[in-house]
Amino acid sequence: MFWSKKKNKRIELELRAPRKRRSFFEKKEKKLPNPVFSRMIFRFLFFVFAGATVYILFFSPFLEIKKISLEGVVELKYEDVYNKISESFSGKYFYFIPKNNLILISRNRMGKELSDSFKKISKVEVEKIFPDRIAVKIVERKALLVWCSAGPCYIIDENGYAYTWTDFESDEVKQNNLLSIVDNSGKPVAIGEKVLDEEYMKFVIALKDELDGEMGIKINNEYRVGSRIAEEVRVRVEEGWEIFFSTSLPMENSIQTFKTFLEKEMTNKDKSKLEYIDLRAENKVYYKFRDEEKDENKEQENTENNTEQKDNKKKD
Repeated sequence: MFWSKKKNKRIELELRAPRKRRSFFEKKEKKLPNPVFSRMIFRFLFFVFAGATVYILFFSPFLEIKKISLEGVVELKYEDVYNKISESFSGKYFYFIPKNNLILISRNRMGKELSDSFKKISKVEVEKIFPDRIAVKIVERKALLVWCSAGPCYIIDENGYAYTWTDFESDEVKQNNLLSIVDNSGKPVAIGEKVLDEEYMKFVIALKDELDGEMGIKINNEYRVGSRIAEEVRVRVEEGWEIFFSTSLPMENSIQTFKTFLEKEMTNKDKSKLEYIDLRAENKVYYKFRDEEKDENKEQENTENNTEQKDNKKKD
């Protein structure tokens, strides 16, 4: 009986459901604050963080531009370009957001403002350097020619584009001793328009060096063309006569033909009496003296007088 009672008690204990123990985490969960209060704290911390971020990014002096490096200025005034860069981020957006901020600076806008203000600038590169510096590199146009058509004159850069209006009293023309080309057709030119191609420009510039440097023929700095599409250029010598060149022919051939002509035909003749020498035909030279025109006019007058006398005799 003792053993049976003991056995029954053991079975009873085993049949009872085990008491569930509370873990450490479960006890802790019950101690957490109210969810509404937690959300309020989270929102408060979020707005504090967002406000601090906005202040650091847009209002603190941490990202304020303090250094400007400028490279590539050759003929332009360094102070003018530097001041223009500074003006581009002076002031405020909406009266309270400062423009002088590394994040808010637009590289494209700054480059466009510089190009519009200084026509001599052909290329602008703006680099932002964290946290308070910008580096600006510019490429200046190389003034090569002055193109005059229908009155106004324009400076042509190395790529053949007319980038600004000018006159012969400007410092850029005087300092660079620019060659000028007059378009007799008078076709108007627009700023930014491509007027000449590179090959044509190389030809007219090299022509001056060939005539002046190689042959010792002094020419004026003013060329003349019939139109933009005419493949020719007319050069006036200081003695008063002109030389016609074709830009479609190799310059070396035209110069060699010109040299041969001067050596064989013009040794004993007065070149100052020439009106023009035409080299526009390959391996051929056409020329004319100013006196020949007078002689032709006299011959025409004589023939006209003779015909009038004959007519009068017939009437009689």
